[in-house]
Amino acid sequence: MESHILAIDAGGTAIKVALYDVEGREVAAAGQSLRPLTPAPGYNERDPDVMWDAICRSVGQVLQKSAVRPDRIAVIGLTGYGNGLLLTDAAGRPVRHAILSSDQRAAAIVAQWRDDNLEAGQFVLTNQRLFAGKTLSLLAWLAQHEPATLARAAHVLSCKDYIRYRLTGRFNLEVSDASSGGFLDHAGRSFTPGVLDHFGLGAHAHLFTPTIEPLALAGQLTAESAAAMGLARGTPVSAGYADGPAMLLALGIVDQSLLNVVAGTWGLNQLVTHSPVTDGSILGCTLGAREGEYILIDGGVTSASTFEWFVDMLRPAGAEAAPHDWYNGEIAKLERNEPPVYFLPYVNGRLDMPEARGSFVGLSAWHRLPHMARAVFEGVAMEHRQHVEKLLAGRPRPSAVRFAGGAARSRPWLEIFAATLDLPVELSTASELGALGAAIIAAVGAGLHPDLETAVARMTRVGSRIEPDAGHVQDMARRYAGFSFLRNRFDTMWAELQAHAVPPLPS
Repeated sequence: MESHILAIDAGGTAIKVALYDVEGREVAAAGQSLRPLTPAPGYNERDPDVMWDAICRSVGQVLQKSAVRPDRIAVIGLTGYGNGLLLTDAAGRPVRHAILSSDQRAAAIVAQWRDDNLEAGQFVLTNQRLFAGKTLSLLAWLAQHEPATLARAAHVLSCKDYIRYRLTGRFNLEVSDASSGGFLDHAGRSFTPGVLDHFGLGAHAHLFTPTIEPLALAGQLTAESAAAMGLARGTPVSAGYADGPAMLLALGIVDQSLLNVVAGTWGLNQLVTHSPVTDGSILGCTLGAREGEYILIDGGVTSASTFEWFVDMLRPAGAEAAPHDWYNGEIAKLERNEPPVYFLPYVNGRLDMPEARGSFVGLSAWHRLPHMARAVFEGVAMEHRQHVEKLLAGRPRPSAVRFAGGAARSRPWLEIFAATLDLPVELSTASELGALGAAIIAAVGAGLHPDLETAVARMTRVGSRIEPDAGHVQDMARRYAGFSFLRNRFDTMWAELQAHAVPPLPS
């Protein structure tokens, strides 16, 4: 009888569970949205118990839809949102709500660390830049503001690590997520207390459990969790993989011949390589699934979610039921060589400059809503290009972009991306990329495929490809020059404008 792989993807806004056969074909999927808790401006949290209940319900729905017997599930794969902070006591009970990576409460701490030139010192060990939602930053915030919480804690875990604990009863830190969190020594692929000491957090080193490699099996499903999910006790559980790198695998990327762009809530740009970036010029360099493998990452909260903000603010009359379709249709009618409207897509700030703000530049009386919407499309694509150019500095140009995220649903936006990056854009046939990537890692760990190259070749498929139009490439090159000019000029004024006009977030 055929074996199957169950994969859990606990993202920042939704839980997804999917069941695959060994060829990567999706048998069934289910999920549930989980809106972040916002107890104060700039705060984003999640109740881990609510997340676990959503996972159990979704697993049950998948089993019901698929009619696959639980004993035919060969392994359980895992991924989840990265960074943030989840603390449990010695018995595995959360000591407070988890904090998501989009949280901004530690922004002032990060700014102070940079003023004190501490970021450069930790980058030597971890190859990771700092931002407010990083595990280290949030640990420092709790040490200042909730010391009693830390006193009750016994384990620091990523989202995925916590789910694995609930499945197996074992505590471990998987290396790709731990690397992204900024507390792993890249030279040894292991936890380094020196990073904590660097920030005066050495007293909390006991919270960090032993690491585990992504391609390992972490344990077996406990009787309690099996009963809660309707699965078979003893089912093997994968160590799992960080969400961004998991998406790379689901898109068929195993080397630097292909670039990944994810235009979703976050804008992620990723490249697999064997030569890490160690000079701090990109957001981070995360450990890959195998020794000597790295995932270069640059990006921020400046992507497709910006267009969701725009649509929520400006819904065209008569198109309230399907505003996205209306905008896509109207943008497709515009002449490409019209005088541009520029948009700086910083409505959620920028990781390297939290005080930056979204801005339209170049509006005239004859411009209409579709011109503004196209400016949002172009501004997001050009911000992605800023990040991509940093990833590719000194490296061979990839043959194509494997694309994912909400922007993939818009043909005009994909054409803008292809022209802006001057690369073909390819889309996967898979619907749940994080879950499929977790399934690929789990399949190799369980011996269903001999290695990642074989698993990726067997379990992934390209659905469509958009070639960049030569004339459009020239148009976007000119607009990109204007965008870069504005971006650089505005960078000198954001802090001053913030001081005059915008109240700070509460500490």
